[in-house]
Amino acid sequence: MKWNEVSTSYENQLEKLRAQNPYERLGIERGSTLAEAKIAYRKKMRLYHPDKTDTFMSGHGEAVSKLLNQALEQIKREIKP
Repeated sequence: MKWNEVSTSYENQLEKLRAQNPYERLGIERGSTLAEAKIAYRKKMRLYHPDKTDTFMSGHGEAVSKLLNQALEQIKREIKP
């Protein structure tokens, strides 16, 4: 597989992630508790955190991390403990 093909694949994944609502991004259902959202967020961040990914994926990991951060913040505003 060529680098351009892989790069395009990452871009497609990012577009799909951007189109999802915050709950879908974290992989939880609507009506989940804030604690469940935080656990899901941490699991996803372990996969995509820029410091954890290799240099090839670091740009992709950074973009996904930002989207996950935004999702958690939106859920926090909606749930308000």
